[in-house]
Amino acid sequence: MKKRLRQLFLFMLAAVMMLTSISFSAFADETEVDEDELIQPVFYKDHDNSEVRVIIGTTEEITIGNTSTISITVKNTSDEDWKKTKVQIAPESLHREYYGDVDELDWEEENGVVHSMNLTYPFEIIDSLNVDKNIGAIKSGSKKTASFRVSVKKDLKEGYYPVLFQIATEDEDGYITDYYYKTMIVWAKTKTSAGTTETDEANTEPVAFALGENQSTPQGIYTEVMNFHVNLRNIGYKTAYDVRVEMELSENVETFPFEINDGNYDRWMGNVDPNQTVEVPYSMAIRPEAKSGYYPIKYKIKYREEENGVFAAPVEDVMYVRIIGNEEEDKLSADAGENERTKARIIVDSFETEPARILAGQDFVLRVKMKNASSQIAASNILFTFEPESVSDSPVFTTVNGSNSVVVNNLAPGASEVLTIQYSSSPSAEQRSYTVTITEQYDSPEYKNAKESVKIAVPIKQEARLNTGNIEVMPNAIEVGGETNIMFDINNTGKVQLYNVTAIFEADSIQRSENYVGNIKPGESGNVDAMIVGTAATMDDGMINVMIQYEDENGTISTVEKEIQLFVSEPIPMEDPFMNMPAMEEVAPEPTLMDKMKQYALPLGAAAVAVLGGIVFIIRRKKKKAGMDDEIL
Repeated sequence: MKKRLRQLFLFMLAAVMMLTSISFSAFADETEVDEDELIQPVFYKDHDNSEVRVIIGTTEEITIGNTSTISITVKNTSDEDWKKTKVQIAPESLHREYYGDVDELDWEEENGVVHSMNLTYPFEIIDSLNVDKNIGAIKSGSKKTASFRVSVKKDLKEGYYPVLFQIATEDEDGYITDYYYKTMIVWAKTKTSAGTTETDEANTEPVAFALGENQSTPQGIYTEVMNFHVNLRNIGYKTAYDVRVEMELSENVETFPFEINDGNYDRWMGNVDPNQTVEVPYSMAIRPEAKSGYYPIKYKIKYREEENGVFAAPVEDVMYVRIIGNEEEDKLSADAGENERTKARIIVDSFETEPARILAGQDFVLRVKMKNASSQIAASNILFTFEPESVSDSPVFTTVNGSNSVVVNNLAPGASEVLTIQYSSSPSAEQRSYTVTITEQYDSPEYKNAKESVKIAVPIKQEARLNTGNIEVMPNAIEVGGETNIMFDINNTGKVQLYNVTAIFEADSIQRSENYVGNIKPGESGNVDAMIVGTAATMDDGMINVMIQYEDENGTISTVEKEIQLFVSEPIPMEDPFMNMPAMEEVAPEPTLMDKMKQYALPLGAAAVAVLGGIVFIIRRKKKKAGMDDEIL
C-alpha cells in the first residue's frame, strides 16, 4: 500500500513539473513577441509591418484652408539596419491610383479603423509637398519621426482623410534596398475663432503675414524711377525664419507697370518675430507706356517655421501701386460735362449680420462688403453713410456708438472693403425686412464729390409668444377605459401669427391624443376641447404632459409644454348584495284536517290488515283441526 501511494505521489509531482514547464515556456514565447508586429496595416494594400512599421498614436489634425504640420513615426521592424531613410508624401496621381478601387463603404468594411473616410487628396499642390525628407539611419528595432508642412485645401469637408507615404531605405552607396507604402489617417477640422479677431495661439496661425499695413499707396510718375517700400508684419505667434519676399513679374504693361531690368526682385528679410514689421524696399523704373491707374502687384512670401527647417507653403498676397501715366491726349477740358467724365462704381458685394436671425429689440452687428466694380477707375476719400428705414418718424435701427458713417481712404479697381456697424433694433418693430440706404460720396480722378446710393434689406423677426387660460379637467379622476374632458384657451400674445397650432396629450396612463386648433392671429385665441381616454392605472403623481406645438411662417416647429393632473384607477368589481346574507328557514304551513287524517291513515290501515290477517289465521287453524278447511276455503 505504501509503495502504491509513493508511486502515485511521484507521478503527480512529475505532472505538475511538466505543466509548469509548459506554462513558463509559453509565457517566455509571448514576451518575445513585438506588440507592434501584431498590429495590422491601416489599409489592405499597405506593406506588411514585418519590415517597416508606422507608429499610430493620436490622430494627426489638419486645419481646412490653412497650413498645418503632420508628423509620421517610422520604426525599423526588419532584422537589418537602415543606412539612410527617406519619407515622402505621395503625389495626388499615386493617391488616386492607390485608393481608386475602394469607396467609403469598402474602406469601412476592410479597415475598421475609422467610421467614415473621404478619399479626396487633401493638400494643395506646392513645390515642397512631394519632396523626399531624409531622416537618416534607423537601426533595427529603432524609430524616427519626420514632420511635413502641408497646405490644406479650402474646399474640404470636415472628416477623416488618408495620407499615403512612400518610405525608401538606402544602403551606404545610395542604392534603394526597399520601398514601402504606408497609410496614415488625418482628421481635417474647420478653423474656429473667438470673436472677430484672432490674437492668441489657440485661434491664429503659427506664422501669418499682413502686407501694406499703416502705409499709403505707393505712387509714381511714368518714365521716372519709383522708390517705395512695402510693410510686412508677422501676425502669427511664432518667429518666421529666413523670410523671402518674391515679386511676381509680368511683361504685360496693363497689369505690371515697371521695367524688368533685373533678373529677379526677390528680397531676403531674415527672421521676423511675432508682431514685428519690416520694410521690403524696391526701386522700379516705370514704363513710358504705362497708363494712369492702380496696379495690383502680387507677392509670394516664403519662410521656415523652424530654424534650418524646410520652407513652408508660400503665402500669396497683393498690394496696389498708383501710376500717373502719359495721357495728355485723353485729358478732359475744364468745362467737360458730367456725362463726359468717368467715375468709379461702388456696389454692395455682400452683407451679413451677427446674429444671422435678428429678433426685435436685439443688438446686432451689420457687416457690408463694398466693392469698386470699376475695372480701371479708382475711388478715394470715400464717405459711407448708413440711413435705416424709419417707422412713425423713428428709425428702426439705431447705432450703438452714435455714428452712422464710415470713411475709407481709397478703393482700387476691383478692390473691396468690409464696413462694420453695430445696431440696436426697435422692440416694437413688426416682423419684416427693413431697408438700409448706404449713401456714397467719393472722389475719382476725373470726378470729385461723386454721390451714389445703394440699398440693402435687413430682416427683423418677432418672437412668438402664447399663454393658456385656465385648464379644466372634468372629471379629474377616471377609471381605466373611462373618459375625461379637457378644455382651455390658447392666447397669442405676440405680434406674429401662429400656424398649425396643435395640443398633444401624453402620459403612461392615457391614450395619446392630438387636437388640431389651427392658425391663431396676434391678439386672438384658439380653443382646445379634448376627450382623453384612460388606458392604465396611474403609478406616479398623475401629471399629464400637454405639449402645444406651432409653426412660424417658415414652417419651423416650436413647442410649449404644460402639465395637468389626472388620476386613472382600476375599475372596482360589483358584488351581489344578497350574497353574504344568512339563508332564511322556510316556515311550514299549518296542516289541515285532511292532512292530519292522511298522517294517521297509513299506520291505521297497516294495523287493520295485521288484525284481519290474525283473525283469518286463527279461524283456519281451528277449522283444520275440525276438518273444515275445504269449506272455509
